[in-house]
Amino acid sequence: MRRLRGLVALMALLGALGLVVGCTESSEEDARTPEGAATVANTAVQTDEQGNTVTAPVTPPREEPPAEPGEPAAGDAAAGRQVFTANCQSCHLNGGQDAGGVGPQLAGQGLTADVVTETVTNGRGAMPGGLVSGEDLTNVVAYVVSIQ
Repeated sequence: MRRLRGLVALMALLGALGLVVGCTESSEEDARTPEGAATVANTAVQTDEQGNTVTAPVTPPREEPPAEPGEPAAGDAAAGRQVFTANCQSCHLNGGQDAGGVGPQLAGQGLTADVVTETVTNGRGAMPGGLVSGEDLTNVVAYVVSIQ
């Protein structure tokens, strides 16, 4: 039992040492994803006719100019923030306020209720559709429109 503990401790130490050495020897340039490389955000996993798993590039979203702010969306923005935190924040960081997640920053993008509803319902890019529906959808749309 003592040997096993010693062996586990040694393996953990070697693993940690390898991690430290690996992290210190790369530059910021080396750590960047190359332009056009397949990533989670731009690649979809699909199944072909034979049942094989294949990947395919995702068409990037159209660059649209920010929409003019309209009327507030129907729904409860405070309740929508709670639903957003539970379902959307893992990809749209800090309540949609920050960039850097799998999904884009949502705040300040000029998104309208119609655009948000269509995107959440049908999906876009790496985002699957139907993550929320019904009253939760109405409330999330109200929240996202409120941070525009």
